[in-house]
Amino acid sequence: MNQTKKFWPGRVFWKNLSNFWGTVALLLFVIDFFSFHAYNIAASSVAVIYIGVLSLYVGSKEFYRWKIKEVFPSKYFGEIHVIIWTIVMATFVVVAFMSGGWLKIPGEYVATYISVLGIFAISQQSKSFRKKD
Repeated sequence: MNQTKKFWPGRVFWKNLSNFWGTVALLLFVIDFFSFHAYNIAASSVAVIYIGVLSLYVGSKEFYRWKIKEVFPSKYFGEIHVIIWTIVMATFVVVAFMSGGWLKIPGEYVATYISVLGIFAISQQSKSFRKKD
């Protein structure tokens, strides 16, 4: 049994939970944006859940990265999430600009986007520090 599974058997569960809430949040933000914020309460509520679950997952992952003695295997690519959230943000910016003010970027989306970027940056920095260790 490898060290990662021994120390963190629930890794796949947390990753899947994070992916689920991230997908739901992103879809709700897209629907909310194009429906003139008819679903803003649902979108912002799910965004809070997503950032919470993502923080728990990444925080736990970084804890175990530092705890185990061997090299921590990175099976998943957080870059994909950042790229997807960035594409949606860029789309929102362009469409909002072209709509002449009819469509507005939800503030909760901006906060969620910045949170995703921040969590990813912290994780990357932790990984970089661990490699030097």
